[in-house]
Amino acid sequence: MRERFPVFDLHCDTAVELSLQKKDWAENDLHMDLNRADRLLTHHQFYAFCCVYDKQLLPLPGPLAESRFYTAVNDFYTQLEQNRECAKLCRNVEDLIVAAQEGKQGVFLSLEGPEAIGCDPDRLEELKELGFLMTTLTWNFPNALAGPHGTEQGLTEQGKAFVRRAQELGIVIDVSHLSEKAFWDLVDITSAPIVASHSNSRALCGHSRNLTDQQFKVICNLGGLVGLNLYAPFLNESGKADFSDVKRHLEHFLELGGTHHLALGGDLDGCDALPAGFTGVESYNDLGRYLMQSGMEELTVNNVFNNNAVRFAMQHLQRKRVGG
Repeated sequence: MRERFPVFDLHCDTAVELSLQKKDWAENDLHMDLNRADRLLTHHQFYAFCCVYDKQLLPLPGPLAESRFYTAVNDFYTQLEQNRECAKLCRNVEDLIVAAQEGKQGVFLSLEGPEAIGCDPDRLEELKELGFLMTTLTWNFPNALAGPHGTEQGLTEQGKAFVRRAQELGIVIDVSHLSEKAFWDLVDITSAPIVASHSNSRALCGHSRNLTDQQFKVICNLGGLVGLNLYAPFLNESGKADFSDVKRHLEHFLELGGTHHLALGGDLDGCDALPAGFTGVESYNDLGRYLMQSGMEELTVNNVFNNNAVRFAMQHLQRKRVGG
């Protein structure tokens, strides 16, 4: 039985929490730090920047959201420079290859809540220049682009323009937090695979943040990815969960054809209730061992924990610009 597992996770909120709480990326008391991630066999991570709500989970006015976003990005750049010996910002596929060759943790940036750039399609190039490779269309509030989960609002004309411009730039669209209506509007116009970076199965847990079976199948058919969310209320309607709940969602998605389209999207540092026994990023080793001890094949575990996300990155993330 192996002790350590390779991990490529599609969603954590650690970068913003480091900025807000003035903590060190290398070692802290959050769900994620570089030292604990180093206990994994390998670790690559999408760090999401969600800067659109206050401490009461109410919407921040646009200028405050933008200010918090740019402060968090600048703070994270500083942390990246301070930890350049063990972590590498990946702006393209070649950077991921170099990170792997050098034994570094690959760092990817995603935007969660485009209010931070004014929901403006013309600012997506600026986002790309900052190193961002993925964006949602909403968080939990309606905006100029679309409605969030739990609403009937679809994709607006501005939202359609935003999607088209993002995909022209090679920025992946993340449908987590999106309403069902907006999801299907997006499917009608997408020219590239889409990702649900941190969403589970609604058939097993009826929260509106989770995906229906039909949505999951369409994401797979489009060549996309779905990252399993570790937030307990999205795993079990009781609000409490353990590793067996993660396994139930994983197996259900596999039965729907997700063998090459299922990944991790733990939502670490973005949630306050994880499955029993999961304390932080290092616990992916414990989850991996549990799954194998429960009879899951090692290849299946590795596909979900790492291989599928690596394959998606190699196929769909932008290549280095010629001369760049």
